[in-house]
Amino acid sequence: DLVIVEDRVYDAAKFMWAHPGGAVFVAMFGGRDGTLTFQSYHMREFPHGKMAPYLVGVLDAREAPVAPDARHLALSRALAPVLARRGGSFAPPAQVRKAAGLLAAAVALEACMLATARTWAGSALLGLLFALIGLNVQHDANHGAMFRDGRKNALWGLAQSWIGGSQLMWLQEHVVLHHMHTGDVEYDPDAQLAPVMRGHAGAPWLPWMRFQQFYFLLVELGYGVVPMFMSFFEVLCWRHKFERKFALSRLAWRWGLQSVALHLLFYARMVAAPLAKVAVTVGVAGGYLAFFFFLSHNFDGVHFVAGAGESGDQRYPERSGFLHQQASSSSNVAGEKLCALNGGLNYQIEHHLFPRVAHSHYPHIAPVVRAFCERHGAPYVHFDSVGANLASVFAYLAKF
Repeated sequence: DLVIVEDRVYDAAKFMWAHPGGAVFVAMFGGRDGTLTFQSYHMREFPHGKMAPYLVGVLDAREAPVAPDARHLALSRALAPVLARRGGSFAPPAQVRKAAGLLAAAVALEACMLATARTWAGSALLGLLFALIGLNVQHDANHGAMFRDGRKNALWGLAQSWIGGSQLMWLQEHVVLHHMHTGDVEYDPDAQLAPVMRGHAGAPWLPWMRFQQFYFLLVELGYGVVPMFMSFFEVLCWRHKFERKFALSRLAWRWGLQSVALHLLFYARMVAAPLAKVAVTVGVAGGYLAFFFFLSHNFDGVHFVAGAGESGDQRYPERSGFLHQQASSSSNVAGEKLCALNGGLNYQIEHHLFPRVAHSHYPHIAPVVRAFCERHGAPYVHFDSVGANLASVFAYLAKF
């Protein structure tokens, strides 16, 4: 029921209902360290003075606290005038209209197919719409980046459940684990590809992995099984990937009940459709999402570390720092047009450094981020095209 920020311990159960960004974010970090989470989402130092009513104690002198990242704070200050000129960090009206249009198109197509017949082409198109909703709607909303009002973000974030995933497990996997431990071989779920593939030198090797650069695209077509089916059982077990170290906070139990109910609704919608055509929808949606996610964190030169603890703290000894690790374990590809299509996920560096900034702003803050990284010796990998990025992925996978 507690959350740690630097050397202080706060009552998460008491504070979560007062959190302006929504209770679920605080609930997800119950029992964890939230120092760098707060900094990356709010782009400022933690307001310990305002949080005094929720303070319950301090860390034992033998426990080293997680320190704020000074360079990340400096970059946050450098971005402030850029975001101010664009009206703030949240989604502009055009982005909200795009999100609404994608949702309306998906609902209309699904309703049409239920009323008439589910065609192969319609099933594939629905899968593509599901993928675009995952990238453009639920992603920003569940990061708290679409609206200032946390209740609106929570509502729009339910789009993840509408397309067959679990809003709760997405928050656990992406916000709690992947974003805070990017490239950590122990605590980043996306770094753990075995037994199907091997993504870093410390992972177990199996004979078929010598061919992984040839079959990884086929594997990605099966990714849709994870959010649409496996996540349902993960909620029931209360553990991402069914591992104890990825257990959810008990404060999130309300959202667990909601997740189960919405998953059952999704299954009910799919029951009326032929299984083979549901598979097409799942394959297209999952494959599209997995393809671009995989490009971002499995390129030639990506940096992996082993530095986290079970409480969610971050301790990276080599050239330590949140900014450096996020930049060295992510890459960007292409530019503004792909950003508009893919919800900004082609700007992974900016997204990982500032997840609460709406994706429409990424092309505008990217030059500042790049210049800052280069000036401070942090990697900044940008591929001019998807083809160049894909070639780098092939080269990287061939090493293992």
